[in-house]
Amino acid sequence: MLAPCVSTNSSPADGPAIAEELAALRRPARYILEGIHQESRQKYWQFRVDIDEPAQTWTLLRQRAKPVSYRDGVLHDPDNGPDEVSFARSMVSSPVVRMAAPDLMLRWGRATDDVHPILVQHIGSILLTFEYHEDPAFRSTLVIDERDGIARRSYEHGEATIITSVRTAEPDEVLPRVRFVQPTDWIRPQY
Repeated sequence: MLAPCVSTNSSPADGPAIAEELAALRRPARYILEGIHQESRQKYWQFRVDIDEPAQTWTLLRQRAKPVSYRDGVLHDPDNGPDEVSFARSMVSSPVVRMAAPDLMLRWGRATDDVHPILVQHIGSILLTFEYHEDPAFRSTLVIDERDGIARRSYEHGEATIITSVRTAEPDEVLPRVRFVQPTDWIRPQY
């Protein structure tokens, strides 16, 4: 289990180690995630992600947008056409899909050394705070459920992604058509 870390002396090498520990929390299965992504005060959209890690497939249904999906090694994006990529790389362009596999996010300092230290706190869930080396005042946060390793909240670059529900689905389960219901109140955290 991730040990709390509040040291400002952590190094870029700590990021991949933390990502590995988060990956160990995840139990590969088919998950259905629903939530909301807010780009600004006035601009937000709801979504449903159907991700099956053992089958290496996913589908993202967004409010007022065409579906994006990954299956058989091909990313199907209506804006960019089909693209052959790995399962992990298929999620790069979709931060809401990466909420299901937070260890695959780009935040762990694998490519660059600009994100450290990473502060780890236990608040009923795991709260990760990422400080940017070039500007320590700039931070982003990620909240991960310790029971399933799925991220529930992400705040970065003024944008927020909030997962409102997660459930396990059967591999052959046919999902009903998604119906997005407008939120009527602030989504409160449940840690």
